Parts: sequence; C-alpha cells; structure tokens
Amino acid sequence: MAKADNIFNTRGRLGDFIFCQRNGKTYVKRYSGGFTKAATQNHPNIKVGQERFAQVSRYVKSLQQQLQPYLWRQKDGTFHNQLMVTFLQLAKNEPEITFSEFILELDSYTSLNNKSLNKNSKIDPRGLLYDAKTNKINLGTIPYELALKYKGLFLEVATGWYGVNGEKISLSEPNIQYIKLDKQTKNEDFVVHFAPADDFDRLLPFVGLAVVYSDDEASESPHPVHTVMGCFVNMGNR
Repeated sequence: MAKADNIFNTRGRLGDFIFCQRNGKTYVKRYSGGFTKAATQNHPNIKVGQERFAQVSRYVKSLQQQLQPYLWRQKDGTFHNQLMVTFLQLAKNEPEITFSEFILELDSYTSLNNKSLNKNSKIDPRGLLYDAKTNKINLGTIPYELALKYKGLFLEVATGWYGVNGEKISLSEPNIQYIKLDKQTKNEDFVVHFAPADDFDRLLPFVGLAVVYSDDEASESPHPVHTVMGCFVNMGNR
C-alpha cells in the first residue's frame, strides 16, 4: 500500500507502480512482482537446503553423543556450531548426493583426516599416523611439544574405531593409555598400540587426546578448551 504525505509526495506500491523518494524527488517504476514468504519457503532450492541442514543437524547430534567417551572434558560452548559448520561445508562440496548418502561412504571423511574436530584445541594432530600392519599409532612429536608446557602431567591417548552400520554411525569404546609428559626428546617419534579392530576396511581410526593431571580416566584437564582434541587419523600401510 502506498503512503502519501501530500498529493505530490507518495511512497510505496500503488497498483502496478512503486513510488519512492530520493533527495526530495519522487520516482516511480513498474512493480515486477517478487517472492512472497510462502513462495520463498516452497521454492525447490529452499526445500533442498532445509532438508540438507536437517540431515546435518541430526548427524551432528548423533556424532556428539558418540564422541562423549573421547571428548567429555571438552568445555567449549561453540563445539556444536563448529561441527555444524564443518559438515555443512562437506555437504556443500557434494551437491550431487544427499548428506545421508554422503556419510555412509568412509571415503567421504578423507578431508577430515588429522584435522581437529574442536577447532580451538591447541593440540596439533597433523603428525598423527596410523599403521594398520602393526596396529599402532605414531604420535609424532606431540608428547615432546606438550611436555614443554605441561611437564609432569599426562597425555591421555584414547583410540577407537568409527564405523557406519546401515544408516547409523558408531564409535567404539576407547582404549585408554597414558604417557607421562617428562623426558620426551625433540626428534623422537612416540608410537603406542591402537585399539584392536576386526575389519579395517569398514572402519576409520579415531583418536582423542587430552592433557590431564593424573593417569586416571576421571582426571581433569588443565584447560578443557585448549588441551582436549579429537580427530580421524590418516592410515599408513594397509
């Protein structure tokens, strides 16, 4: 509906015309139509985007529950949003398939290997490498780097397997080991045993790392945002 301050000063829509004021002058153009709220909500592209967002949201909720045994110390209030951004981007990169189809293929997770799911963690997982022949994981120089700041504390190493069964995801119960952050040397790689698995081809290795005060599963972390980390891991020899 148009609004008139006086007969010469009209603003808004009047019939098939749009009136507007700029610099004291009245301009008019023909109304070309546009999206109503209902038309926008029912647009096919909007529907696809809404469904994909819902699929990612359901996945992230399930993933967070599965991550609890690995990342229960994580106190970053933005963690949920970080996961949403990560997996929405993955969904955007694969527009030809639904996100539900995407997460069923283990190759879909390749771009996440050795990238911390909790972005604010100060533990750098880029040097992690899993060896399927020995079923061990090389932690690289992570223990040495952490010992520089947290000498005398412990690095908790939680290893396990991520898999897809039907349309459900699952993470195995973690195998927990502790490394005292004390006498590690700069050029020494640190290798530890990984949790056993029956079928490497249908599973992805997953690691949770946390700096803790004592070698106990209930021990607290000195900085729950920065000293807790979880990620999928690169697989070496298979």
